[in-house]
Amino acid sequence: MRVKKKRKGIESLKSQYGVMFISHWVIGMLLFFIFPILQSVYYSFTSLEINENGISTHFEKLSNYYNILVTDPEYLDNLLASFSSMLLSLPFILIVSMVMALLLNGKYKGRIFFRGLYFLPVIFASGAVLELFLKAGSINATSSAVSSSVAFDMINFGDVLKGLNLPSTVEKYISSALSNIFLLIWQSGIQTLLLIAGLQTIPDLLYEVAKVEGATKWEEFWFVTLPMLMRTVFLVVIFTAIELVSSANNDIMLKAYEQFNLMEYGVGSAMLWFYFLFVGIFIALIAFVYNKFFVKRWE
Repeated sequence: MRVKKKRKGIESLKSQYGVMFISHWVIGMLLFFIFPILQSVYYSFTSLEINENGISTHFEKLSNYYNILVTDPEYLDNLLASFSSMLLSLPFILIVSMVMALLLNGKYKGRIFFRGLYFLPVIFASGAVLELFLKAGSINATSSAVSSSVAFDMINFGDVLKGLNLPSTVEKYISSALSNIFLLIWQSGIQTLLLIAGLQTIPDLLYEVAKVEGATKWEEFWFVTLPMLMRTVFLVVIFTAIELVSSANNDIMLKAYEQFNLMEYGVGSAMLWFYFLFVGIFIALIAFVYNKFFVKRWE
């Protein structure tokens, strides 16, 4: 007696095809992302040697973390410098991105041209153009020179800030932002693009209601635009923070790469993982504040 084979339904076939399509991504994710991360965590607790027999590791418990936190006199200073640099750059990039997004989202002739013009630095930064542009010197030296010509040589902001009698912390922050204004504006392209996409999802009906109620442009921004844009702003903050802390010019990253070049893979891994743990706590704090105060307030 023949056993009739059950025909597979369309939903079953779709599921099988879906698994086939994502299997390559899953395999690549496991081999080239998850496994190296777990291997790096393990290396941070070991001393690693490369010899003729391959790689040999010796488990050192918390010895590497003790060395970078207690023995190394520069690590904690570099950690604070990197973290403070992120805190200084993050608000400035967010404000510049928000202003540019509001300007580029307006309805006027030629806005597509100006959007492309503003996004050109992002394209250049990821290609050979930036490499040729920076061959004359380091990126920090180039940024400082251009920022100086753009800001301080046109207007002496140092005298202006002193004349305002601002607190020393605020004056230091503004001065640091102005000294790196060229590089910070260069890093605001993707954030501006994300904010423009967020602005275009806000219904025009809300602005029409605000006009009927007699709201000014300032009130429209605070009571319509910003609340509706908070999810995008949260995404931009997280994206910018990760971009800043993983920059190749970061003090911690440079020090860790130096350890890798010296074949000290365990110490270098420990430096990076402690740094990323520190940054992860900061990002988790941002997420907690966002969910606790902003989401509940505007829901």
